[in-house]
Amino acid sequence: MRRIFVWINVVSVFLSLPCRSGLAQNENQSQGVRKVLIDSVVISGTRAVDSAELAEIANSMSGSTFSDDAEELGDRMRIQFQEHGYYAAEVQKLEIKVIDPLASPKPVRLEAQVGEGPLCRLSGIDFTGNHALSSQELRALFPIKTGDVVRRSRLAGGLMSMRTSLGSRGFLDYTFIVGDHLDSASTVKLDIEVQEGPQYRMDKLEITGGQEVAEKLQTRWELATGAIFDASYVKTFLDNNGSLLPAGFNQSSGVALLKDCSAETVSVHIQLIDAPQHAALDRAKQVNCRPPAEKKKPE
Repeated sequence: MRRIFVWINVVSVFLSLPCRSGLAQNENQSQGVRKVLIDSVVISGTRAVDSAELAEIANSMSGSTFSDDAEELGDRMRIQFQEHGYYAAEVQKLEIKVIDPLASPKPVRLEAQVGEGPLCRLSGIDFTGNHALSSQELRALFPIKTGDVVRRSRLAGGLMSMRTSLGSRGFLDYTFIVGDHLDSASTVKLDIEVQEGPQYRMDKLEITGGQEVAEKLQTRWELATGAIFDASYVKTFLDNNGSLLPAGFNQSSGVALLKDCSAETVSVHIQLIDAPQHAALDRAKQVNCRPPAEKKKPE
């Protein structure tokens, strides 16, 4: 059995649905998206999974809040089985039984019939298209050995480490195309095609806000113009200079990375005060960039 997954920049099917229990329980209810609160989970149909594992899988979803979407809930259930090594698990039937239709979010009981398939082990990971890092270096980023039980979070962790390693070397427009092969011996092999894209260099640092603080931060910034851009340096810089930053400052809303794709450079804008006009200006400065073309999956 062969499947193809595509990771474009930070979006991955391995990570879009978290493997860890309770990760979504604090998600805010999105506007217009109905939510359900998992009160309890009952799983039937399995053959080899012991009662302790079933309880762990059920408890990983109980108490969490998710979108009121049967397909997504089934995917999350399947992912929990994959985290226990049942990589080919299939949710054959899922019933969502509402306990209180007037509550928000609605408490529900999930009743799932699951075919877990065999316990799968890793037979290998192959890489193609990589240049910045050797295949041996990339393989070392995955916290799983050949012959180990395949756990989804370890594969996802390896892909995240690839993202971090490439980003620290200036590769920001990467694409990972992941194919997995499950054979009759219950082993899984991954083929990962790496498309690195251009290598970006540092352009300018711009800091808006209090002049005195901005000047101090400017003098402490060590990534020189023309140096290979290190995406991880921004967080390190903010952590090291947290005492100078205003209360409540966070990277997601206070920092913009402005790419000039034709020049292959990145400018960093740190916004010390919350001002919508600066955000609009940042968007206007993002020049000559187009999102990567979506690659069609093989039939």
